[in-house]
Amino acid sequence: MATTRNTVSAPIRPGGLVRPGLATAQLPTVELDPRTAYDFLASACIDCGELEDLLPEDRRWLDESRLALIAHLGSDTSIQTCAGFIADLGRMLVGHPEIRSAADMVAATDRLSDQELLEAMAGELLQDQDLGGITRRAVDGDLDAYAELQAKLDSFKGHPVLSQPMTEMAPTARAVLHFWLPRYQAVEDRVARMLDKDAAARALEGAGRDPIGFVERTTNGIRLVPEQRIRRIILAPSYFGRPYNSLSRVGEVQLICYPIADTSLGAADRITPPAATVRLYRALGDSSRLRILRLLAERDRYLTEIANELELSKPTIKHHLALLRAAGLITLIEQGNLTYYTLRRDRADEAGVELRAYLAH
Repeated sequence: MATTRNTVSAPIRPGGLVRPGLATAQLPTVELDPRTAYDFLASACIDCGELEDLLPEDRRWLDESRLALIAHLGSDTSIQTCAGFIADLGRMLVGHPEIRSAADMVAATDRLSDQELLEAMAGELLQDQDLGGITRRAVDGDLDAYAELQAKLDSFKGHPVLSQPMTEMAPTARAVLHFWLPRYQAVEDRVARMLDKDAAARALEGAGRDPIGFVERTTNGIRLVPEQRIRRIILAPSYFGRPYNSLSRVGEVQLICYPIADTSLGAADRITPPAATVRLYRALGDSSRLRILRLLAERDRYLTEIANELELSKPTIKHHLALLRAAGLITLIEQGNLTYYTLRRDRADEAGVELRAYLAH
């Protein structure tokens, strides 16, 4: 595990929208944390990653395992409801270094009551400045609050998020985790080697002199402007979460489960194109995403600005931005409560002459 602490002022990057006062905050500690417990949770989450970013044998494994899980529980609706919330259980690992493997993770959740497990699954929402109050009432059994929370989350995500009673979420999550454990254990040792390989390669680079830049390079495009509320950043490598990053705040800790690099996957046949190359050209094969890049070529923009300019919904824009970020074409910048996006011109240049010409006009 690589750890560094630095108290010098953070560098201000050219063109960044830096709010006064934030750039002088103490730089946080950065840690690499390659525990398979994080990846176990990501593998059980239906929408945490993409099949195309896995090795062929793992695509088959994941497809077969998901079908078996649906057959076991008799419905995919309840699985989809709790899937994202299962991934949020990774927050538990921040304060529990003894939870390392998939088996450790399941044992830890078994020690919780249903109420405690539900609160752990909803931890991010409970801490949310806008949704914390209504989530607390919903978790405590207020049906009206739960209906309101459903509506808010559905509007935010652009699709149903909560489709089963709150009281069923913890039992469903237990059933999913127990079913998933022996299946994940069949691939866990091999995945652990990939996670360790990636973390070791990152550690060689070192985060000492530029921890914020280190995070940006590791995540392929997430820049966290230093602020007093974040004292530690934990970078947990993930295989089954590829190509996306997953961010959550746990007190003064910013947890980021980042996708491991193509070079950490192991052997592949010589004619298989690198996943990064496929992601790049997949991201460019859509007119809306090209228009987003054109807007960002003019200046950095907020999500709302992009949605208004293109006359598309925020959930749709978020989907496009996620694909562009996974391709390394844009950077997401978090600055306090502000989030905005900027174009990565070096990556756009790598995509070719025609894209450069389009973005230049």
